[in-house]
Amino acid sequence: WLKLPKPLGARASQRATFPRLPPADRPNRGEASEMAPKTEPTPYTRARRAYSALQKERLSAECGAYLPAVLEGCPQAIKKQAIPASEKDAETIKGLFPSTYDTPLVEFTAGSNGEAAASRQPIKVGVVLSGGQAPGGHNVIAGIFDGIKQWNPDSEMIGFLDGPHGIFSGNFVEITSEIMDGFRNTGGFDMLGSGRHKIETDEQFENSMAVCNAIGLDGLVVIGGDDSNTNGAVLAEYFKKHGCKTKVVGAPKTIDGDLKCPPHIPISFGFDTACKTYATLVGNVAVDALSAQKYYHIVRLMGRSASNIALEVALLTRPNACLLGEEVARDKKSLRDLTVDLADMIQERSKAGKDYGVIVLPEGLIEFIPEFERLMSELNDKLAAPGVEATEESVLKALSPENAECFKYLPEFIRAQLLLDRDPHGNVQVTKIETEKLLAATVSAELEQRRAAGSYKGSFKAQFHAYGYEGRAGMPTIFDASYCYALGATAATLLAHGLTGLIASVKNLLAPAKEWQCGGVPVTSLCVIERRKGKDKPVIRKALTELEGPMSQPCTAYMKIRDELRMLDAYTIPGPIQYDMENCEASTDIPMTLQLELGREMKPLGKIPVPKKMGDFLYAPQAVEARSELQQWRSARKHQVPASLTEKSIAAVRLHEVQATMCAEQDMSYMRKFFTSIEAPLIELRATEGRDNVPQNQRIGIVFCGRQAPGCHDLLCGVADMLRTSGGSKVFGFVGGTHGLFDKQAVELTPEVCKAYAGTGGLELLGRTVDRLKTDEELERARAACEELQLTGLVLVGGARTNTDAAYVAEHFRKQHSKTAVVGVPCGIEGNMVNEFVEASIGFDSAAKAVAQLVGNTAIDGSSARKYYYFLRIIDGAATGGRISSSHLALEVALQTKPNMLLLTEEVDEKRLSLRELVKEVADMVAGRAADGNNFGTILVAEGLLAAIPEFRTLISELEGFPMPNTPEKVIPELTQWSRALFQTLPEFIQKQLLLERQSNAALQMSQLETERLLAWLVEDELSQRKKQGSFKGSFSPVCQFIGYQARCSVPSDFDSDYAYTLGATSAVLAASGMSGYMAVVSDLSQPVQKWRAGGVPFTAILSVAGASAAGAFRPRPAIFPHRVDLEGAAFKSWCKEREDCAKFEMYENPGPIQLSGPSSGVVSTTIMSKFSYLRELEDLRKHMSALASRCRPGCDPRTVRVATQSLATLNSILDELAGPSEAIEQREK
Repeated sequence: WLKLPKPLGARASQRATFPRLPPADRPNRGEASEMAPKTEPTPYTRARRAYSALQKERLSAECGAYLPAVLEGCPQAIKKQAIPASEKDAETIKGLFPSTYDTPLVEFTAGSNGEAAASRQPIKVGVVLSGGQAPGGHNVIAGIFDGIKQWNPDSEMIGFLDGPHGIFSGNFVEITSEIMDGFRNTGGFDMLGSGRHKIETDEQFENSMAVCNAIGLDGLVVIGGDDSNTNGAVLAEYFKKHGCKTKVVGAPKTIDGDLKCPPHIPISFGFDTACKTYATLVGNVAVDALSAQKYYHIVRLMGRSASNIALEVALLTRPNACLLGEEVARDKKSLRDLTVDLADMIQERSKAGKDYGVIVLPEGLIEFIPEFERLMSELNDKLAAPGVEATEESVLKALSPENAECFKYLPEFIRAQLLLDRDPHGNVQVTKIETEKLLAATVSAELEQRRAAGSYKGSFKAQFHAYGYEGRAGMPTIFDASYCYALGATAATLLAHGLTGLIASVKNLLAPAKEWQCGGVPVTSLCVIERRKGKDKPVIRKALTELEGPMSQPCTAYMKIRDELRMLDAYTIPGPIQYDMENCEASTDIPMTLQLELGREMKPLGKIPVPKKMGDFLYAPQAVEARSELQQWRSARKHQVPASLTEKSIAAVRLHEVQATMCAEQDMSYMRKFFTSIEAPLIELRATEGRDNVPQNQRIGIVFCGRQAPGCHDLLCGVADMLRTSGGSKVFGFVGGTHGLFDKQAVELTPEVCKAYAGTGGLELLGRTVDRLKTDEELERARAACEELQLTGLVLVGGARTNTDAAYVAEHFRKQHSKTAVVGVPCGIEGNMVNEFVEASIGFDSAAKAVAQLVGNTAIDGSSARKYYYFLRIIDGAATGGRISSSHLALEVALQTKPNMLLLTEEVDEKRLSLRELVKEVADMVAGRAADGNNFGTILVAEGLLAAIPEFRTLISELEGFPMPNTPEKVIPELTQWSRALFQTLPEFIQKQLLLERQSNAALQMSQLETERLLAWLVEDELSQRKKQGSFKGSFSPVCQFIGYQARCSVPSDFDSDYAYTLGATSAVLAASGMSGYMAVVSDLSQPVQKWRAGGVPFTAILSVAGASAAGAFRPRPAIFPHRVDLEGAAFKSWCKEREDCAKFEMYENPGPIQLSGPSSGVVSTTIMSKFSYLRELEDLRKHMSALASRCRPGCDPRTVRVATQSLATLNSILDELAGPSEAIEQREK
């Protein structure tokens, strides 16, 4: 619907002057509760300081392409009579709006282009952002700005800061073209800031008019939701009644999608971007569910008053269940009804071998449950009455029998929350109830009852997700960017025509943007009368999800497929939002809800193959036709490969032995105890016109051992494509990871099967189980499986533990004279499977970008609302085997987004910071920002941070000696004095999380610890103490979130797709050539793909030996240790250069969604791009040594020999000093 942009001419701007309010016109302060408003502009200080590559790309995208043709030139305003939303309320509303009730509906038609802009009088227009953030708000402002400049280049624009409060207090800035051009096509409301104030009191109305009169405003645009636009209509009425020349119009904003008045306002802006952002995340966790096949992912989405977001996301992703609040209310469903329905679905899926799934629900679901509404009402009344204590016993006695039963049905933690977590007025805070955890608890209890009765034998494990803030300030989609610009331009045109009391209307949205129809509809015609706080109030009726009626098409479409979705795995993966309109058709999609309401049909369910039971896993390969449009488009992309692999044929590649390798000199004798050879050569793949003895009849198996990571399916493509030219060769995948290998659950992977998964995330084709292949029994089972399947090669894909195991598998096979060559591939989003040979692991780049988008969105949200501190815990290497984990992902995300603070595990460990010292550092930063008037910020917390704190490390070590799960009552008496004291000071939620079930290697799962919540809790306490002492005068409102599962199955970036494919092709060549005991590696990753160098390195060259135990009695086997962030490395130093500015200012960058085409698709993570090439350094060293040998031949000058000899002797002495144990993390082994 949108054609490519055409360049526009330069925009003109002229500085405005602002007269002071004459003394006689100033409101009498007298006993007023508010100060007189300011009437002069505030200097603008909120310009963004930095932009990501995609932000720059979007800034340069010309907004002129979004302008509907009808608004070009001088459009004519056709006035029509508006139809009231409610006939019964019409007279009441007319009485409330006597001056503006008869405002006509307006439609613009193309006018004459002959009238010169200079003949039209310039106008001065103000704009205010009201309510919560929604993507696209800046483009509404851009549309207004360009619209009034088109009307007359001398027109002026001002912006009120931080919401409606800025109007009645006179807090405003002049908006120049320089300011405006720094925010086009960007997300958030940080250009001006937003606020939830309303103009309600007489004094506020008086001050608002005084400010507008003093500034000389011809018009004011209120960008907001239903309440804000109603408030704008009241302001328009007040201004007109009192003879103020300022006209007021609105623009429809809300991500909830509940401001919708067809046909005039078909949708509110921001809804599309928010829903597509959430749908991307839901799609990612759906892939995660298919990859592990052991979790139910329960996702709570924003939408308290309506279920529009949940429905849109369900239409885009097709989860197994989506609960709609409106349906719950209509059918009067109880909590038990919902519980039983979900339990029935879970039980039926379990019978089909599916103990996994995806469930979506709106955050306001609980408020739609009739019995819960009644319980809350009585609970508030009873607890306010004298004699009723906030205890279960007291409350149950006071409640009616019906509500007492409802209360008893709730899980214990919800009952406690209802009694203890109350607002300042003493009411239950329903919005704080985590509905997804409530439902999981009731469903779990119901399933256990069925298990006891013998009707259920499955497993129900839930993973919880709550998506909200990350969707409010994202970079707007092409649709939202266009729609918002058109809304702004429409609002400007309404004001230029002297109209007031209207809300901008843009229709015909299925057509190209140039054909959109624009106008305005009177807000009063949209209003109905509702009872609010004991009074009748005019409000725009909220657009709830329609279950029946003229706008019920989306719900009807979902209902048609709902029953099928319960049992099928028909998930649609929409992928990240795209902006390349030239190459990616999906970039211009409009919301699915809107498409259906405007008459389009929904794509039917694709053909879902009947899954094949293979051990504990289900195997059901999908055809490419069953995938989303974006995935189908993506699968057609041709992988880029190094020059040595250009032909993508094993016959066109030869193996070149570079040089014999070695391990650390001090470890050689110990390494020989485990490995037959420790000096195998380094291998480099080189192109050849014709290879002698091309391997034939190869049978290569692939096992996904490590955790999910983007790009693994591209690795399969690389293996399959490389073996195409090897006669009689086949590729096999083991379904179910290592367990599938032991049980010989292998399937043939043809190039056609693999191609259907090209460019997709996760491990859904083959899945995984446990990353463990260590014991003698496991090694022998692996060998037996390979022998029975006659495999000539076995490729093990994973991180440090996987590749350590692969080294011992290869050695075991060698000793048993097995013909199967074992090859490892580095993979893992945590990025710690790196060393001198391995510059990156598969999935790191994609995961970092996916996480960075969410962090960028959230940081911009914070700088828009200016009242929250976001504590964001980043998934990392905490569970990969390190006693103290790595934080590569957190560091990379910080480099991409520039948060105010990064709490890095390695740095805390290096400084040996105590918990108190760490809390003080955070509190000092918060206090410093508060002193500058900034009570908001974003703090990144590495997942494994607590294990780096000395006292916590001791506590964790002691707890690992207890059987888990456990209870505080049993553990506390057994702890040492110091650990007991620390444990008892921790909040209850952390105590419980420390005692949860351990991971497979018996180590604590750091991902279970809400470290961000603990830090926020401690910082809040510290600041409270400072406030009492008078040293802190700011405010502190923390919001905590974990970002992890929603990113690890992301669609892979171009880099990861090509890198994984290249590693797959390389591993195929190594395995087919019998190079057992090698890891496939690709170096020079900072160079263009064609210059990458592919090859193989012996495991023995990258294994390390940890130090012996204190008593010297035990020395662990050599292992590949997870690599920690190098505090002297380029990546960390880059952060150090910026951290001081980041703490003080808003340096936020938003990298946006992963781009799969266009200029930004080629951007690679800083961590990868800043790596030095070890192999290139070795090559340079060999060149220097060769040059030295050439210059020191017999007959050379004796002085040359003497200088060379002495220099080399000195160098060897230095190298002797350097020889010692390398920096490594001891790997946790059971």
